[in-house]
Amino acid sequence: MIATRGTRIRQSPVRFDAGALERVQRDGWDIIRRYPDEGGGPWLIDLSHRSRWDLQHPEVGSQRPFGVPVPGKPGEVAISGGFVVNRMNRTQASLWHLGASDRPLMPSGIGFTETTDGHCMLAFLGSEIASVFEHLTNLDLFDRERGLPRLVQGPVLHVPCQVVALDRSAVVMTLSRGYGRTFAEAALKFARPCGLGPAGEARFDEWFAGWAATRSFDSGAIRAGDPTEPPCSS
Repeated sequence: MIATRGTRIRQSPVRFDAGALERVQRDGWDIIRRYPDEGGGPWLIDLSHRSRWDLQHPEVGSQRPFGVPVPGKPGEVAISGGFVVNRMNRTQASLWHLGASDRPLMPSGIGFTETTDGHCMLAFLGSEIASVFEHLTNLDLFDRERGLPRLVQGPVLHVPCQVVALDRSAVVMTLSRGYGRTFAEAALKFARPCGLGPAGEARFDEWFAGWAATRSFDSGAIRAGDPTEPPCSS
C-alpha cells in the first residue's frame, strides 16, 4: 500500500505477465477486469482487492455478520447476498465479500479485524479445477461425502492457505500477501498441463452472479455429484 499526497493507493501482491484489456480504479485499487486472450479456461483470477475480515468471538456460532449466520461446525460455509462466511474453528470465522456490489462497511460489533491488505485472494475457475489442484496440493477439496461448498485449511504449493471449494468448477483461497506473486507464478507453471491461465475480475463476477443467485445456504446444502474430470495431460 502506498500513500501519495493523501491518496491511499492499494496494490495487489499479484502480477500476471499479460497486458490488460480493461482496467478500473476502485476504492484505491488498480483492478484488471479483462485480459485480451483469456481463452476457454481454466483460469486464475486475482481477487486480492475484495474485502475480507476475521471474526473472533467465544460464541462465534451465534453471530450473524452482514445478516449471515456463522455456520455451526468448522469447515462449513454460509453464503448469502454476495458474502461468504467460513467457520474456521471453535471461536473464529472468516468473512469474504465476493459479490460485485460496492465495498461494504466494516461490520458492526466487537471481534472483527479487516484482513484485506494483509492477504492475497485468488480464484480458480473452470471445468478442470479439480484436476488443476491435483498439480498443486494433496488436500482433498472435493470429498463427495462432505459436500460443497466447504472450507479446507492447509498447504497449497507448501503455502498455508484457507481454501473454499464453492463447487467443482470454482475454488477461492486466501494466503499471506508476501507469498502472492511467487504463488501465482508457481500455480500457473505447475498447472500448465491443464491450460491454466490468467483472467480478469469480470470472469469471476459473471460466474459468481449466476451461481450465487440461486443459492443462499449453509454448507452441505449442495452435494458434489458431478463426474470426476479426467486428469490433465502431463
